[in-house]
Amino acid sequence: MNSPKLAELKKELNYLEIPQVKELCLRLAKYKTENKELLHYLLFYQDKKEDYVNEIKEMIINEFDDLHPSIYYVSKQLRKLLRIINKHIKYIGEKDKECDIVLCFCEEFIKHPIVTITQQALILLLFRQLKRVNRILPKLNEDLQFDYQQQFDELIKLLKSKRKNFRMVEIE
Repeated sequence: MNSPKLAELKKELNYLEIPQVKELCLRLAKYKTENKELLHYLLFYQDKKEDYVNEIKEMIINEFDDLHPSIYYVSKQLRKLLRIINKHIKYIGEKDKECDIVLCFCEEFIKHPIVTITQQALILLLFRQLKRVNRILPKLNEDLQFDYQQQFDELIKLLKSKRKNFRMVEIE
């Protein structure tokens, strides 16, 4: 069975009454956690995106505070955290908010003692996120671009002070 086109679904939704649409939304939310979380975001945070971003930042900070001392578990926890972050970024759907959240992740990563560890997987995880920010920056408007570029440059300086062998070429 092929999935229908979005336009076809929109047409069909126009013919339904409001209670039927509400019932369909609840039914969608009931079967998948991601749908429930997206519906929660759309209902409660659509107009308050800054609050939502701040909650995500708090979650990132708390997760870094609770990192396991073992490198094996740290890498698993960080990958899980990135999956959650990416899901929330997908809900928001704005490049400036994405940049803000990823910069927060990178900042916490660099401030944490794990940045001095030489395990390649962890360092590449950080570099991928820094590349991501570097790709997003040119797409933002000039004011935001300037602000985030300053924040990005500060992170790079901090990273250079913590990791002596870091070169900017690694993230470009």
